[in-house]
Amino acid sequence: MTFKWLKNYMQETEKPENYAEKTLAAYLLGMKAKGSIQGVLIEVDATCCDAARQLPANQVYHPKEAPRVPLPDCSLGRKCRCIYRPLMTYQDKPGEVQ
Repeated sequence: MTFKWLKNYMQETEKPENYAEKTLAAYLLGMKAKGSIQGVLIEVDATCCDAARQLPANQVYHPKEAPRVPLPDCSLGRKCRCIYRPLMTYQDKPGEVQ
């Protein structure tokens, strides 16, 4: 990943209380503006809580329907390591760039 440092930063930074609402609203605006965003993914890694690891892998959500992170059962609270990622129209599958 080209922006590995950014991913690490986002995962290690404590999330503000409005993280989900603010991030998902930004992605929704991008979709409404007919931009390149086609949906939202929740990126989960091995150090995430059990609740996050139970989410379907590579599930693409509409921003209005995406689970709010941190998840209610997250043992890490605002130190949750889950992050939202946009799925772009130029990606064939989640996580792949052409």
